[in-house]
Amino acid sequence: MHIIKGTVLGVVDKGEPDKRWAIVALQTSAKDRDGFDVTTTVKARVFGDSIKNGLHNPYRQQVGVEVFMPVTCEVNDRYHNIDYLLAGTPLRLQEVRPQPAPNPAATAQQKAAGAN
Repeated sequence: MHIIKGTVLGVVDKGEPDKRWAIVALQTSAKDRDGFDVTTTVKARVFGDSIKNGLHNPYRQQVGVEVFMPVTCEVNDRYHNIDYLLAGTPLRLQEVRPQPAPNPAATAQQKAAGAN
């Protein structure tokens, strides 16, 4: 499984009522080795039990928001590209603020005081 960071562009329902599937589109941006911005649209497909369970629905509420999308990748030999399959709901990573480093002398004194 891989995690892709990007902005949700939208969710498109496809197929017929008996064979439904969907696409979740994510726009990613990065810099190439020369420092130029490179923007790519990643389309993750949703099939089978995942579509029945509504795995793609949380992304509908996140349009325009930056998310972390878990996907699995497959190599498509026929069309010579990589297919992305949605593997989970959008992830949110909490910001961890830096904590001051503990004072080694103070912890040694606390251990010594607790040992007596």
